[in-house]
Amino acid sequence: MFFKIAVHLVVIHVAKSAAQNDFEACNSCCTAGVPGIPGNHGNPGVSGPQGMNGIQGMKGEQGMKGEHGIKGDNGRNGLDGIPGKLGSTGPQGLIGLPGANGVKGEKGEQASQKKSAFSAVYTSNPGPHTASPMKYDTIITDVGNHYNKETGKFVCTIPGVYVFQVTSMKSSGSGQIVTRIMKNGNTQTSAWASEVGYNSASTMVVLDLVSGDQVWTEPIGPNHNTYYSDNNRYCSFSGFLLYEA
Repeated sequence: MFFKIAVHLVVIHVAKSAAQNDFEACNSCCTAGVPGIPGNHGNPGVSGPQGMNGIQGMKGEQGMKGEHGIKGDNGRNGLDGIPGKLGSTGPQGLIGLPGANGVKGEKGEQASQKKSAFSAVYTSNPGPHTASPMKYDTIITDVGNHYNKETGKFVCTIPGVYVFQVTSMKSSGSGQIVTRIMKNGNTQTSAWASEVGYNSASTMVVLDLVSGDQVWTEPIGPNHNTYYSDNNRYCSFSGFLLYEA
């Protein structure tokens, strides 16, 4: 095939050379003719054969591993991020052990409190006494001046709870004594001594009083009033404010 293509090319070249020579000879003795109409394009030539595939080259050897580079400087810290949302409340933990006792605090100031208290006694023998308030002749204590020696009565000016106590001694004869604690004319409690000879009787009562209430002691009657006292003060009447109402 390759040989045929080469012969064909040689023939074309020889024909082209002969025509050119004829043209040059005629041109030297003849006038130029009118150019002819261009010929048609020849048919495309036959495609040449495909070349052979090249041989694959051999794989090259692996290159040597490069050396480690120098470590770079640490980068700057990044900016703080936006705070996250608050998480849900977790379950309650176990109760912890009791803590150690704290240091004892300083003593506080005592709150002011109204006061009322008295004690009155007989320092001489009252003898038989009528059924009326007993007027003790000597006052031992009278905080607030609420006991009236002239009437023998305690007059409440501070409403609250009070404690009253009476002690009486009978004479050495066969008589009796019954001493009672009175509130506004009503018997609250009584003490009785009836044995032969000197004997004592006492009683105590707690009363809730309002302002103006009166408390005193008196014998129950003329058959129970044989009292005895002297400088030893065997007969007494006392009272005090337990707490303010």
